[in-house]
Parts: sequence; C-alpha cells; structure tokens
Amino acid sequence: MTSIDFLNKLYKNLDLQEYSLSFSPAKSKDYMLYCNGNFIGGLFDDELCLVYADSVNDLLGHPEPVYRGYSSTALHKMLVIPEEHWKTALKLLYAEKFDHKRLVYDITYTSIGAAVVEDFYDKNIVFLQFCFERKLLVKNPLDQQNRILQMVYLNKDLTETGQYIFPKLLQKFLVYVDRNGKTSLESMLKRWYNSLVLHKN
Repeated sequence: MTSIDFLNKLYKNLDLQEYSLSFSPAKSKDYMLYCNGNFIGGLFDDELCLVYADSVNDLLGHPEPVYRGYSSTALHKMLVIPEEHWKTALKLLYAEKFDHKRLVYDITYTSIGAAVVEDFYDKNIVFLQFCFERKLLVKNPLDQQNRILQMVYLNKDLTETGQYIFPKLLQKFLVYVDRNGKTSLESMLKRWYNSLVLHKN
C-alpha cells in the first residue's frame, strides 16, 4: 500500500516542466506511474519503482531488479529508486525509452515530388555533411562517395549539442530559398549555426 503523502511528495519532486506525471490504481492500493502518457513504473509500498533501463541500472550500481505490476499475473521488471536519485533516474529512463526514439528528420517525407528530388537530395548532402563536421550528428551520414546512408534521423542520432542545434538548423534549412543564386547553402548554414551557438551560450 502506498500512502497519499508519498504520492504527493513524489509528484511535487518529479512533475517537472518537461515531464507530466499521472497515476492509475494498481493492486493493494498501490499506483502505476505514467510520464507524458508513457508507462514508466509504479509506486509500491511507498517506494518508487521504474521499469528496467540500462542507464538507470548503471546509475544505481546494478541492484537486483524487482517485479511489480497491476496484479500477480501482470508483472514488469523494475528497479527500486532511492529518493536521492528520483530526478536523475526519471531523466535517464525517459531518454533511453522514449526521447532516443523520437523522430527528428525524415528526408523522404519532406521531399515533395520527382521534380525536386535530385536538387533536394544534393542540398541534404551539404546539410548533413555540415552537421556532422560540427559534431551535431553521432555518425557520418555519408559514404565515401558522398551518398546519404541514412534517410531517417532519431533523437539518438544526435549528439548532446546536436539535440539543441540540429532541429533549429533544420527548420532554417527547409524553408531557405536562394532566389538570386548569390549565396551558397554552406555559407547560410555557417551563418545560422554561428547565430544558434551564440544564443545557446
């Protein structure tokens, strides 16, 4: 059984701006826990248990997992989280289970017809190469012949800096049109990038 006091305490500590928590009743007056609508664990006997994640397991020093759930037949592999690790564990878990899989860019989706495919493909080569050289992407997106290896990018494909700068740079790249043909895309990318880095710092 989990007390209302414990639930309120946990909610006040973890209901951060980017993480909206919600609860649903489980057996023995405990609660299952959701974050931004995603199932992440539960409250059991006044303990926070989060679904197993390698990053959280590393944080806690590889403790023995426990099995908790709605009932004795619906159990999930979980880790008991000490109070001093609540916030860090939540962030690590959410990043590993959900943020890393979030779609950032799908080149095939934004290409709007055969007439522009070739030109758009070439521009993406410039854009992706620029991002990799600035350490915004984890892996080189191009092969030795400068062909694009990966058409879909998830959050896990971005470096820590890239998670801030890449989406903003992408927005500018997708709407940019050089009608006069006087400014190269690479020059504009440098200008946008420098402005984003300046504002980030």
